[in-house]
Amino acid sequence: MRSSICFAVISAFVLASALDAPAETMRGTVVDQSGKAVAGVMISAFDEGHRKWVSTFSQADGSYQIDGLRDVDHTVRARLMGQRDEWLEDVEGSATRLTITMQPATGLDLEDQRPANSAFGMLKFDNARDKQNFKMFCTYCHQVGTIGFRTPEKPVDWETMLRRMDGFGGLYPHTQKTIVQRLINTYKDDAIKKWPTFVPPPAPSGTAAQARITAWEIGKRIEGSFHDLELGPDGLVYAVNISKHRVVTLDPRTGEQRSYPLPQGSYAPHSIELGNDGHMWLTLCASGQMAKFDIKTREYTICSSAEAHERRGSYPHTLRINPEDPEGLIWYTDAGRNSCFSLHPETLKVKEYHLLKAGQAVAAGKGESRGITPYGLDFSPLDGMIWYSKLNGNRIGRIDPMAPDGDIKEWNPPFRGPRRLHVAPDGMVWVPGFGSGVFGKFNPETEQWTVYDLPDAMNQIPYALNIDPRGHVWICGTGNDTLNRFDPKTEQLVEFRLPMRVSYTREIEFDSEGNVWVSTSGPARHMERGYGAIIKLEVLRDDVPGGGIQLAGKVIAGEDIIAAVDKPPPVKLPMFKDSPNSTLLARISVTPLPKGYMAVKGTTDKDSSAIHQAYVNGRMAGLTEQQISRVAQLWNERQRIDDKIQNAGAEFVRIMEFVARGDK
Repeated sequence: MRSSICFAVISAFVLASALDAPAETMRGTVVDQSGKAVAGVMISAFDEGHRKWVSTFSQADGSYQIDGLRDVDHTVRARLMGQRDEWLEDVEGSATRLTITMQPATGLDLEDQRPANSAFGMLKFDNARDKQNFKMFCTYCHQVGTIGFRTPEKPVDWETMLRRMDGFGGLYPHTQKTIVQRLINTYKDDAIKKWPTFVPPPAPSGTAAQARITAWEIGKRIEGSFHDLELGPDGLVYAVNISKHRVVTLDPRTGEQRSYPLPQGSYAPHSIELGNDGHMWLTLCASGQMAKFDIKTREYTICSSAEAHERRGSYPHTLRINPEDPEGLIWYTDAGRNSCFSLHPETLKVKEYHLLKAGQAVAAGKGESRGITPYGLDFSPLDGMIWYSKLNGNRIGRIDPMAPDGDIKEWNPPFRGPRRLHVAPDGMVWVPGFGSGVFGKFNPETEQWTVYDLPDAMNQIPYALNIDPRGHVWICGTGNDTLNRFDPKTEQLVEFRLPMRVSYTREIEFDSEGNVWVSTSGPARHMERGYGAIIKLEVLRDDVPGGGIQLAGKVIAGEDIIAAVDKPPPVKLPMFKDSPNSTLLARISVTPLPKGYMAVKGTTDKDSSAIHQAYVNGRMAGLTEQQISRVAQLWNERQRIDDKIQNAGAEFVRIMEFVARGDK
């Protein structure tokens, strides 16, 4: 990632031959059915030849202006939540006095405008912790509740799809028992008819309506999953198609797109960054490799992402390169192991840094979540330190590249799901809290956190953030098709709406003028038009008052960090038939199994049964006759009040241990 990119100088001759001139400007007015001006309407002009959407917003007097268009016919769309989309065909790029009349949206037209965060809010959980757990494991790659989410691919039906997803096993055991039916009850078929009518948010105003957004549709329909992008010194935009195993380039000046497949045996380009050598470097997560893409020869150099004694890495993920590093080392996380790595761009020598284990983090508490999944990564512009996050381990950490062993230190944030972090020029570490719907600033000197809730935080899934040259923090509105700009000085958040629904963004870059670039990823069939996109956002004016949301940071330090994330959820007891000991047996059923039970797993059901029986026989041999009788009494009653015990062997062991401990 570069905070600014210097594009190569292009001769006047080449520029003239590449661009269609002159640039045209489209102007007009947006009104309602009574003729009154409507502000905040996104007006988009689509150039089919360049596969490009250019969007701006109507102002307080209803006027709009879209410049830089080619002298060709465009398709024009007017969009505002709460109003029907209005379409105009065959509109000249130089059209003026183009009046668009908006009409209120009702029924399904209105419901189709509901963003994913609102649709996700329809799914109810017993407590906030259960919802965070669901977000952490079930919104990794797509939004929840959208039209695409509610219509599984044929011939897979809803139940099959949900049970397959639930089989990933990351959900709490009690959630696994209910989540399939919860999702079916909320989203399947006509379930949306039970939802409350969608209430649109206010129209964009102030700075939020002073943006020009250009989006290029990339690749073929229903194949676009363009995970990350990078800006090249040659004026091209480079993006990786993780599912089709290739790098694609876009020339923003001409709309030309080209595709460069990876060599056989190399798969799933995940992240891409410009190296100090002037070429692109990629992580290949599925094949455990690193790749250099020569931007002149268009050839790949492939190597293992692991050290020399290993054939491949596990899941190389996010990479960063410090432009001030004289060696130009490529640093990257590996989400499949508890490590970060550095790669020398010339010798291809790899060095592995083994990260801390559970319990070694500063303020490490009960919420360790296995201490794995190294994820986001960045370098500090202040001192060159390498910072990383552990998505499921719920930590951030620091590596000193000058120390032989990295002198590694880790901290727990006061929220769930630290994802793609970045370090500001002043050394502050900014971190998105994917699971909690927040973002936070960490001060390495004081070890204090300042945490900000995004609007509708519990339904938001901020994937990544980055800091622009002016010090603004930009945050992916991954859950509601937006980009958010936060000013740390004023604590004002401005939300910029993107042109298409289901825009799942994962990475943010900036060009030399401070404009914002992102790409869309996730299942392409969920996306509104079925195409992945490369998007550029320009803020045209910053002197228009209003349009922002005032946030208030919460300063958290010390023991309060753990308290913020480790409040245990209330235990929900199962409902049994009424009996003398039904309440007691319900309490016993939620107690943890002893650590020594089934410590060694059998390779077959017969082996597992024998291991279980050996444990029971050994434990029962130490009980008194009175205790054995008590075990039998409770077990017989347990079977009478619940004839569908999911794991009878484990339930018997819980009762046996309860009696053996002498609990009441």
